[in-house]
Amino acid sequence: MRHSVLICALSAIVLSISASTFAQEGGTSTDTAAAAKRAGKGLNPDTGVNFLGLYRKSVQGNDSAAPNPNGFSFQEAELQFSADVDPYLRAVGLFSIGEVESSAPNGPHDHEFGLEPEEVYLESISLPSVTLKLGKFKAAFGRHNILHTHAFPFLDAPLINDSLLGEEGLNDLGASASFLVPAPWFVELTAQGMAANSETLYASTNPNHLAGVAQLKNLWDLSDDTTLELNLFGTTGKNRFDGDSNAYGTDLTLKWRPSVGGKYRSISWTTEYLNGYVGGDFGEETPAFGPRLGGIASWVQFQFAQRWWLQARAEILGLPQAEDLDSTKRQSVLLGFFPSEFSGFRLQYNRLTQPELPTDHAVALQWNISIGAHPAHLY
Repeated sequence: MRHSVLICALSAIVLSISASTFAQEGGTSTDTAAAAKRAGKGLNPDTGVNFLGLYRKSVQGNDSAAPNPNGFSFQEAELQFSADVDPYLRAVGLFSIGEVESSAPNGPHDHEFGLEPEEVYLESISLPSVTLKLGKFKAAFGRHNILHTHAFPFLDAPLINDSLLGEEGLNDLGASASFLVPAPWFVELTAQGMAANSETLYASTNPNHLAGVAQLKNLWDLSDDTTLELNLFGTTGKNRFDGDSNAYGTDLTLKWRPSVGGKYRSISWTTEYLNGYVGGDFGEETPAFGPRLGGIASWVQFQFAQRWWLQARAEILGLPQAEDLDSTKRQSVLLGFFPSEFSGFRLQYNRLTQPELPTDHAVALQWNISIGAHPAHLY
């Protein structure tokens, strides 16, 4: 309590000094108030909160022990803080509040929540043609891996991302350098070194083991209304089996938004392919997905009115695959209503076909709300 009072008192003194100094220089009372407000904001980072709620109904969700049981659920809340540290560095801290596995006997019905750092890093802001990053961040491994949950194109991640990279994706402590390559079109080369802690791909127990990530991003302006983006990416490193893990992929995105009337119409089509391999001496333990796994996801997003979106997605998990094994397939349709950039409501239907299991049909409604500072999403 004493510390809180002291901090408030010091803040008031700083604001008073700033305001009085400005007034002595000839500012009006209105100017003085504005100056005091600016001084106060300078002491605080930009702050934002995003939260996701969900209602789900599916065939497999009738089992209370299912990974995604039916009914209402709190998907996640994200707390984000960001500010320029000085003319050279910017700091970002993003913390996720979500449900964790319960150790109670009733399992999914006993909701427990935890707070975890999702991304906490420093980033350079003044180096020409180069961006350096240090801390915990999402790896530059394809189009979907860098997205936060509230920015997913659909309510869930593609099957191949979840299976190959795990629920958190490639997200760990490390260092990153991105370079703008001189070229007639936009070309960015990113190289990253990260801890090899990915739960499915690496999970190395040796703290000296690192994973390398590289991505080449290309973006072309086909016209004033249309762009084409092509990414090539890969990662390699040591795993918990004392072997090498590696994964690679590519994604292609075509976007159309008219320069006149783009507020009401737009189309985006993205296709992403991932393939990964885990080697080593498995013994009695096996990798989460077998030694090799590949998959593809392709989705179209069509904005047909200012606040309405219609989307469709098709996925195959197990590509390529053994001749005697069936792949897992999922088709999704989504209708989205967005009153503003700070709120959204999305209704999604999934049809999931898995080997030796009945076809699952699922319908889910999500509400996505943001308050406070709302950073722009990546293009």
